[in-house]
Amino acid sequence: MSGVLDRAAEFFLVPAASEAVEAALPPAARAAVLGAPAEVAPVAAALALGLRAAEHAPAALVATWGASGGPVRREAASRSAARLAARLTTRGLTAAARGRLAWLALPAEPLEAVAAVRRASTVVEGPLVTALAGARAEPLEQLVAEHDLAVVVADPASALARAALARLAARGITAAAHPPLRRWVPRTLALAGLSAARLEFAGLSAPRYELAREES
Repeated sequence: MSGVLDRAAEFFLVPAASEAVEAALPPAARAAVLGAPAEVAPVAAALALGLRAAEHAPAALVATWGASGGPVRREAASRSAARLAARLTTRGLTAAARGRLAWLALPAEPLEAVAAVRRASTVVEGPLVTALAGARAEPLEQLVAEHDLAVVVADPASALARAALARLAARGITAAAHPPLRRWVPRTLALAGLSAARLEFAGLSAPRYELAREES
């Protein structure tokens, strides 16, 4: 791996030695989405919607750190998403509901962000997707390993995605890559918490269920 590519891969994760694992996604899955600030939120929202539909959960949570483009105010939301956001808010977490999703804005300080995700995880009965954008400090790297799945937002055929996936696998983290959602309609519907096209993750084993298409 070239020095440039090595540094670029670190944009997604920090390497660590471990054995790779293959694991089915459990109910109420926790997933981390890693990528550029403008790209992680739409994919995280689409993934959360797909997991919510697959699990028949009332709502799902997307927690964002360093991401841009996600909702920053309360919008029309389902009752379940609104109740979830309200429960998080009563626990001192900055949450808002939009569509079938609750959104949690994580603190910029890494240790505080990790604590917020862990606290939220005890409240959320359905899926929790943590969107982490840009370079991350070690506490956030450790947080990635606490999730059931990591998704790298990048062209799966790119050298950057392959390098990032290899490093995740070396840490024993089940991982896949997915291209950014760049078309306006899929991005908008996902961020609105309304509808998400089926996400296809090449090479990911998830036999317990398929990610379902969330219809508006």
